[in-house]
Amino acid sequence: SLAQAHENLLAVKLDGATKEMFTWALRVGFITYGIKGGTPALYQALEAKTGGAIRASLSNVTRPGQVAVLRALRHPEFRAQQAAKVAILRERAMEVRRVLADPAYHDCWQVYPFNSGYFMCLRIIGVDAEALRVHLLSEHGLGTIALSDTDLRVAFSCLELEQIADVFARIAQGVRQLRAG
Repeated sequence: SLAQAHENLLAVKLDGATKEMFTWALRVGFITYGIKGGTPALYQALEAKTGGAIRASLSNVTRPGQVAVLRALRHPEFRAQQAAKVAILRERAMEVRRVLADPAYHDCWQVYPFNSGYFMCLRIIGVDAEALRVHLLSEHGLGTIALSDTDLRVAFSCLELEQIADVFARIAQGVRQLRAG
């Protein structure tokens, strides 16, 4: 509709393969142009300009990533498979929320709002987040990412549902161990 609104209006639609499509690191995107009365010559010029801008800014895109995304989008079972994986991530995120609501942890951290099915951040109370990260890795075999002196990122997308409570119990244990010295 927008593309046909007026001949002086160029509609640009950007789509990309992102984590919602489970395409980590592929960085594949699609650009669609539309303009009322657009001619093949106009679209060829837009394509050439876009290609030049891409080459000037990020070099080249990978054909294997493009092919993989295109095949996935064309596969008749893709949307059902995607929905099934999204349901798993939603269930994990809800379990994380349930565990983090436990008052037993309120002395260890504050929870930053999150809406991702992949990771979340904690504002650690009373210990340095980097020291906690190192402690969790060496003493508990638990990998996290310290984002600042206070913030710890926890990726829960890789956890099975039954592992989530234990991971946060270990983080709380680590906080308390570091506080105790």
